[in-house]
Amino acid sequence: MRPDPPLYLAPMEGVTDPSFRALSIETNGADSIGAVCTEFLRVSGVPLPEDYLRSELGQTVDGVLHGIQLMGNKADIMAETAIRAASAGAAFVDLNFGCPAPKVYQHRAGSALLDQPQLLEEIVTACVQACPVPVTAKIRAGGTEPSGLVDVCKRVEDSGAVMLTVHARLRTDRYTDPPNWDWITAAKQSVNIPVYGNGNADSLDNIAMMLERTGCDGIMIGRGALQDPLLFRRWADHLQGIKTPDWSDAQITLWLREYHRRMLVGGAKTHQALGRIKHAIKALGQSGKVSAEKLPFALREHDLDDLLARLGLIAN
Repeated sequence: MRPDPPLYLAPMEGVTDPSFRALSIETNGADSIGAVCTEFLRVSGVPLPEDYLRSELGQTVDGVLHGIQLMGNKADIMAETAIRAASAGAAFVDLNFGCPAPKVYQHRAGSALLDQPQLLEEIVTACVQACPVPVTAKIRAGGTEPSGLVDVCKRVEDSGAVMLTVHARLRTDRYTDPPNWDWITAAKQSVNIPVYGNGNADSLDNIAMMLERTGCDGIMIGRGALQDPLLFRRWADHLQGIKTPDWSDAQITLWLREYHRRMLVGGAKTHQALGRIKHAIKALGQSGKVSAEKLPFALREHDLDDLLARLGLIAN
């Protein structure tokens, strides 16, 4: 599986629901995003229902690979869910071995499986053998240290996964800790399947540097897609020698309103939609696209118009 172009919208809990994925594709253009994926879906005691998987996948767009990400630790149940994900319309199934959340770790899922490489291998093998669409995997570089990285990468490849994404942090690292791109390089050099890099690819310069320094086959963009909603388009234009204009305050406002509207149409509660808007605004503040000085006051608001007014994006 080779997304074309080789930029991939990361599965992010609390962010990449169907409304955000669809909006990202429309904002950037289907020709600038090679693949998108659901938030991770927890698989525990029983396989997830196909109807649920279909609703999480949402509508797909021609030219963009749409995947479903699964996270669990029971090989047979994961395999059956992977079959259902394919039936629901997923172009690929991604397996999450990178989530560092303490609750996930306590339940021996996500990044906890980096410490149990045999079980990780069994899960990938079971899903590959059962699933009629390509199976990929996403990992962190390790738990508390990266000594097992190459072994895990080789196990993923030997199990039949067709692509591997490496988040260049450890389970114990925070998102504010700098990633170590050398770990992406090590993964790339250890296997023959495509390796995608992940970790602070949040600007044109960082995308270019990651590709050059690591030799990775492509890049999974996470928080950068919130910090700059035009980042995929910006990169596509950059390759053509075109400078993408920055958004005006009016365009930022329009994007935030449309994101909010789509979440509500998709079934989100008012407070849930506003919470995700606040998350997006924090990211926009980190990239300087909204006022960082006004941000603390705006985040206290409980109404979208009041929030936008506090930021100075609309008249009060």
